[in-house]
Amino acid sequence: MKKILLVCTIALSLGACAQLQNAWNLVTTSQVSPTAVIVAANAFDAVEATATNYLRLPKCTATNGPVCRNPKATAAIIPAIRSGRVARNNLEQFMKDNPGQLGPQGLYNALTTATSTLQAIFAQYGVS
Repeated sequence: MKKILLVCTIALSLGACAQLQNAWNLVTTSQVSPTAVIVAANAFDAVEATATNYLRLPKCTATNGPVCRNPKATAAIIPAIRSGRVARNNLEQFMKDNPGQLGPQGLYNALTTATSTLQAIFAQYGVS
């Protein structure tokens, strides 16, 4: 009985490993078209420009009036810009080094996530 349980446990473990390996292969080998990369990079560039302009505003104090930047928004915007820039720069470098080739899905996802995050922050804090 113990041998059967051991064999079943090993078989289940190997099956799970195979499924995890297949999932990992999908994540690491999925690719996106150069057009999708360009569109995603341009979308990020647009929200990055808005975020950069927002960060140039003076910090909000009791005397600034309505045109100032919220410290909570600033704290959320900065890491999103940084991660988006890294993803965009790496994607653009990949496309430059491999013209006409499909781009890596992981970097594309990171770039679109940074863009979506910035858009959500803008909506939450009324950044325009």
